[in-house]
Amino acid sequence: MNLQPTTYKLQAAKIVFILISIALAVEGYVLLQTYLNPAKKYTGEMEKITVGVEKSLLPALVWIAESKGYFVENGVDVTIKEYDSGRAALTAMLSQGGLPAEALAKEGLDMVTVAQTPVMFNSFTRSDFAIVSAMVSSYNDVFVLARRDRGIAKPGDLRGKKIGLTKGSTGQYFLGLFLSTNSIQPSEVEEVDIPAGKLAESVTAGAVDAISVWQPHIYNAQKALGDKSVVFPTRKIFREDFYFVPNKNFLQNHPETITRFLVALKQAEEFIQKDTKDKDQAPDEAVAIVAKRLGLDREFVASIWDDFQFGLFLDKTIIQTLEEEAKWAIQNKLTAKTAVPNYFDFISVDALRKAAPEKVLIGN
Repeated sequence: MNLQPTTYKLQAAKIVFILISIALAVEGYVLLQTYLNPAKKYTGEMEKITVGVEKSLLPALVWIAESKGYFVENGVDVTIKEYDSGRAALTAMLSQGGLPAEALAKEGLDMVTVAQTPVMFNSFTRSDFAIVSAMVSSYNDVFVLARRDRGIAKPGDLRGKKIGLTKGSTGQYFLGLFLSTNSIQPSEVEEVDIPAGKLAESVTAGAVDAISVWQPHIYNAQKALGDKSVVFPTRKIFREDFYFVPNKNFLQNHPETITRFLVALKQAEEFIQKDTKDKDQAPDEAVAIVAKRLGLDREFVASIWDDFQFGLFLDKTIIQTLEEEAKWAIQNKLTAKTAVPNYFDFISVDALRKAAPEKVLIGN
């Protein structure tokens, strides 16, 4: 009788048993070490920081870090002041130079969240702020929405129409690219300067025929107008970046606070990655946190989640984008300056290099 197959089966079973035993032993060891040596939480003095944050999806990492308690875990007492645009937040921070020291301590902004266009415009006239990290990029956040009932069905129909936008914001720069891409001269449309938070209301009321703005303002206008609106595809003509920008005084005097703040944001980024169980679906808890924080429909937030690449970074594209926007502003006589600023002077890598060195892809 040939017992060789039975012997092979017994040997294979032994090997499988040994491998399973090893795996269980390793898992048990990891769990024991986690129990005996739990992750160290910050136990030092809490540092205060006041951050002006645009109320949109772009600073999702902030909303998640706030909800999950990551700021407190890292010894940062964060006060969030909400703004309808990053431009408004940056303007508020840069306008507080004349405040008395006591008022500044109580009401002043130490850092803001803002996209590249407001940074570019302000860089022509001042240098008392710096980018310490980007937090997200998107090719599909800013759109032109128009009213069909005003005879607008295609981009060319915008000629002779009123377009609402927030001057000095990404909405203005995006509209410039959009018009150029569709062979429309800036002089062929009428730009109307409106605060970002009022744009959806303005186009719905008929004060303007179209708007150029980011989410969730586009969503709010679509919701109000229904089939009377048309949103034109972006065609990936513009990469929007969103930055953390402190004033240089706070950056120089509280570098460790900013580092710990960024560590908390790195935790939020990791939370999103772990929460994404299925690559074909948006992360459940992260979406729920952001939707609730912004008062938006969860299904809407989930539907556009993949349009955003959330994560800390500093790369050369930031410099290139700022330079391109500066050239655009000069060519269109939106600034009296004629030279492009050196944007390396507006980036500080130290805090991110300490918080997440692998995220720094640029020299400084």
